[in-house]
Amino acid sequence: MADGGASLSTAGHGGVDRFSALHDDLLRHIITLLPIRYAARTAVLASRWRYLWRSNRLVLIDTDISEPAHDAVVPRVLANHLGYFHAVFLYDCRLASLDRELPDWPRLLADKRTEKLVLAYRWLMDQPNLARPLPADILRCDSLQELTLHFWTFPSGVEVLLPHLRILTMARIVISDRDLECLIAACPVLKSLGLFVNSSKHARLCSQSLIGCTIVGLPRVEEFTVTMVDTPLLERFHLFQLLNGVEIRITRAPNLRVLGYLDTRVQKLQTGNSVIASDTMVRASTVVPSVNILGLTVNFGVFANMAIPNQLRAQRQSLHIESQHEHGEKQQPITLCCLAHPLQHS
Repeated sequence: MADGGASLSTAGHGGVDRFSALHDDLLRHIITLLPIRYAARTAVLASRWRYLWRSNRLVLIDTDISEPAHDAVVPRVLANHLGYFHAVFLYDCRLASLDRELPDWPRLLADKRTEKLVLAYRWLMDQPNLARPLPADILRCDSLQELTLHFWTFPSGVEVLLPHLRILTMARIVISDRDLECLIAACPVLKSLGLFVNSSKHARLCSQSLIGCTIVGLPRVEEFTVTMVDTPLLERFHLFQLLNGVEIRITRAPNLRVLGYLDTRVQKLQTGNSVIASDTMVRASTVVPSVNILGLTVNFGVFANMAIPNQLRAQRQSLHIESQHEHGEKQQPITLCCLAHPLQHS
């Protein structure tokens, strides 16, 4: 049994204090699972719990904090916690209150060895100006393993040091093509990359560790280019809601297994010296040999779009087809006979 001073009172309940018999590591894990307001209250239970709370790796999720208390509680918790930070999720990152109450908060996140970090701002969806400068210290938090950024302007030309980052997600980030390339290069163990409606026009993927990449939506540019220069471990490349012209160039991605959704109306795929577009004839050289799961967005009402499915005879496992038509067109049942076994679409 643990020290008597750490025992919780069970008087009047006819029970046994089983918590005090648990190992400190297990109690710390229990604390991390509690919303921040309850986790902090464990400190009043007994001296042992007070020590556990103050030394535990902090898990702060601002959605657990009531709206009236948000501006005061977030900087106070960050400033007063003595232990390291495990996860800080600020889905409503309010710069005004943070800068006022805790001016060195970006440096504090680095000094406290933060491992998982979300910096977002949910109220910017209806506001035209998203250009909030991202503090450069965030990009030198070398303990980070997961980083999610929403609605920021990336600081151009700064040193980036993210040696342990495995997951990177960026949404509505103002960032240049060059800074995006340097950011990816500064993450030597990056496994997963998500890009959602950012400002860059070209994503150059050169990573010895990247396994999955997802691109959703595009900025308001005429064309967007993705180049897989050297991605030997890349297995999954997902594209969704890309309304503008997109060119995908594959130089080296020998393990690519999942690709799509490719929109035959606005996208072009280049692998090596071969180009796959809506008017490409069927040739073995125009099929990515490693891909066995492919997704397509096709307008079957346009005859020219029908050429793309013909290129898929070499696909080995599955084909996912999303049929879209122009506004006002009537969608008719379609039978695909270009594969070994016909597919019925309706």
